Parts: sequence; C-alpha cells; structure tokens
Amino acid sequence: MAQKIVTFVGAIVFCAVVISDSFAQIINTSDIDALCRSPARTHRSTLVYVDLSSLREGENEWGYTILKKLELAPRERLTVLGINPSNYEVLEVFASCFPKFTQSEIDKIRHDRTLWDKLVSQDPESQQRDNLQTFDSRLRNSLDRIVSASKKFVLGKRRNVLGAIAVDKNRFTDRKAFYRIIMFTNGIISDDVGAAANETEIVDALTRKYPTSFSGAEVSVFGVTGGVGKEALESKEKIFSSFFLKNWAHVRSFTPSLPQQTDRLFSAVRTMSGTFEGGGTKGSVKLSFSTTTEKSAEIWLTFVLGAKSLYVPIEGEYACRGESCELKGRVIENIPLFASAPYFRKGDKIVLAGKNATKLAGSLSSENNEVFKSDSETAKNDEVKYQMEFAGSN
Repeated sequence: MAQKIVTFVGAIVFCAVVISDSFAQIINTSDIDALCRSPARTHRSTLVYVDLSSLREGENEWGYTILKKLELAPRERLTVLGINPSNYEVLEVFASCFPKFTQSEIDKIRHDRTLWDKLVSQDPESQQRDNLQTFDSRLRNSLDRIVSASKKFVLGKRRNVLGAIAVDKNRFTDRKAFYRIIMFTNGIISDDVGAAANETEIVDALTRKYPTSFSGAEVSVFGVTGGVGKEALESKEKIFSSFFLKNWAHVRSFTPSLPQQTDRLFSAVRTMSGTFEGGGTKGSVKLSFSTTTEKSAEIWLTFVLGAKSLYVPIEGEYACRGESCELKGRVIENIPLFASAPYFRKGDKIVLAGKNATKLAGSLSSENNEVFKSDSETAKNDEVKYQMEFAGSN
C-alpha cells in the first residue's frame, strides 16, 4: 500500500512539473515578443543606422556603442539597420523592445502574484535578467550580420547616406512617436548635385532630390572624422545639420564618439493646428511637442509657406495646474540654419497658455528685442513678435 501511495504522489509531482513547464511558457515574461506587446513606459522609438561603407576591419567601437551606450528606457522600441549609401538598400537586422520593467512595476508584479504564479513562473526580477541576456545575445548576432553585409559592399557612383535614409522615410509615420535616430557614418557625401558650390547649395540640391519627413526626430551622428575625404569636419556637420532640419529633424550631436545618452521617458507627441500673425504676415502653423517625466518638452513649430514648410526646433517645458496649462521655451537653432538673416534666431522665446490643454495662445518673440523693418521711413518699426493660437489635439 505504501508503495502505491509513493508511486501516486510521484506521478502527481511529475505531472505538476510537466504542466508547470509548459504553462510557464504561456504566462511568464520570457517571451520577449509577448512582453513587447505590453504598453511601453515611453513613446520614444530608437532607430540605429549603420553606414556599411564606414566599417573597417578591427575597428569595433561602433558595435560596443550600440551594445552599451544607447540608454534604452523600459520596453523602448529599438530597430537596427545596415544602410548601403550607394544602392540605398536598407537591411533591418534587429527589431524589438528593451525587455525591462521599472522597479515599481516589478514590485507590483510581485504583490499581485498568486501561489500558482509562483509555482509556474520565475520571480519577475530573475526573469528580467534572462530576458536581458536574450536581448543582448540577439543584438550581438544582428551586429554580426551588419559586419557580414559590409564585407560585400561595393562602392558605386554615389555615396550618400542622407539620400539612403531619406528613401527609408516610411519608418517615421507614427504621429505619436518621438523618434531618436542614431547614425554611424564617417560623413562622406558624394552625389550628383549639379553645380552646387557650397554647403547651402549642396543641401538645397539634396533636399530637392530627396524630400522626406523625419517627424521631428532627434539625431545623433557618430563616427565622423575630418581626415576622411576632402571635406572638413565642419563642412560635413553643416550639410548633415541643415539637411535634417529642412526635413523636420534636429541634429543634437555630430561627433567621432557618441555622447552620453539618457533613458528619459517621453510622452506621446501631441499635435495642435493653429494660425500666426506678425510682421504684416498671416498664415498656418502647427505645434508638436512631447514631454518627459521632468516636465521638460521637445517642441516643434511648423510654419506652412505655400508648398513648403519651415521647421523650428524649441526646447522648453510644459506644465498644467488644474485647468491652466503653460508651454514655454527657446528656439535652439537659427532658421534657416546658416542664413545671414534668419527668420528666427537661436534664443527666440515662445510662451503659450490656455485651459484644459485643448487651446493654447501666446507669442514667439525675439530675444534681442529686434524690430521688423518697415518699407516707409516714417512708419514705426514693430517689435519682432508672432502672435499664435492653437486648438485641438491628435
């Protein structure tokens, strides 16, 4: 009888282990793809572009940077792509989210776990360690694919990583995403731009040839040097910065090594339509902004000028107290970037206020109390200020 009881108990334990193992595959968070379908803590989405023509055997700093220096936020989307600047082929080698929970999320999962959960799945922190190891392994393998692709690269008549990324514009269509572009390239641009003689003319020619929209992306370019090719480092930076700004993106850094990144959490991008008036001109303008947990805001004004758009990047803050909301900040680049007489200058101030976050009104004014020049010598020159009103939200 005792023998039968032992056998029976053993069978139960065996079945429990088998069932637990199979069921755990369904409910635990070891399935990174399933985890990535859960709500992310940030609306930032990072895209890493690697210029295949810029890789050199034995130089692996670019790979270490991607593995260790991106500072991804919990469940932030990451896409890694190899890009051919000659034929414009784009090779997607990695697309996933960073499989991490915040400490408060881990504490809540532990608090809500039932006895059955504890039997069939790991502690969330232990499972997270496994997930991060899997993520790291997959990312390393993807970089090996980029190295293999680079060995097959053949230089063609053109070498233009800007044109190649512009062709890949369909990755920037999520209106609520705050895009971060990380690009590894030596910065060499060689394309048929006609009789363009300086950086401004080159950018104008490239923009006409490769019009696109990067939806307000923040851009960091690394791997660039002044000693490769005939262009000086400053010339390359002018071309990259101006091209991105004309296509609704801002180059935050253009350096040999990637600067320190942050894992700040970004809200969904809000977009409001509006009007402006100033200097005897009226027109349409669009306001887009994303906020962080520190109340800082990444802001864009898009002035619609006929068939063209003028993009103005602003850094500031947005906060609401009860029904009253205020957005304020400063322009961070001259617009156009290298114009001798820009429409907007670095440091110009924006202040908007409203109620219920559905309407905002205020002005964009000059930091240095500039005035509009009048056509008449007797007329009073008005202060440079654009009154703006915005309503609605996406």
